Amino acid sequence: MDSVSRVKFVIFVVLLLAWSSAGFVFKPGQCPKVTGKTEFEKSRYAGVWYEYQKFHDAVGPGLDCTSYTFRNDIYSMRITKNGTVRADFFGNKFVMRKTSVRALITIPDYSKPSELNMVYAKISTSLDVNYIIQDTDYETYAVVFSCTQVQGLNIQYAYILTRVRGLAPPNLAQLESKLTEAGVDVSAFYVVNQKGCPDV
Repeated sequence: MDSVSRVKFVIFVVLLLAWSSAGFVFKPGQCPKVTGKTEFEKSRYAGVWYEYQKFHDAVGPGLDCTSYTFRNDIYSMRITKNGTVRADFFGNKFVMRKTSVRALITIPDYSKPSELNMVYAKISTSLDVNYIIQDTDYETYAVVFSCTQVQGLNIQYAYILTRVRGLAPPNLAQLESKLTEAGVDVSAFYVVNQKGCPDV
């Protein structure tokens, strides 16, 4: 290993340790075999979704009040993720910063219409970011999974989204069980704070 490779490896290890301490999910080996919903209807998925619970992610860590707005194009979807950073002061929440991130979602294989690729605007990355909609009823809940292979490890993100802010899906245990069956460790989930949120 030459000196440049050693420096890159050290930087990678430092980032890995930092991300691990922040709660990101790293596992050895291949990504879990999560598959997308069959007969996915892109037009019905459009609209506003709220994060109910999630794994820690690299886009907007520490955010609460997070929501997504999906808009349909002919061959793709556009997504806007909104959230806030709030401080707790004597039991009151104060908005420190609002944030908004945009992304473009495309369908690389039309035989698998719910297994998508996502590119965030203004974020340069060489990683292929997938966005797998494992399950949704379009009106109440959606289960989303993403996993990226890096240096013999996999980095996982999972989300359970709802149409109503802060309301758990009635079949939450079943949704988690389906992820577990696919090899996902759902103990990494935490409930997103959606109380007292400002208007987006």
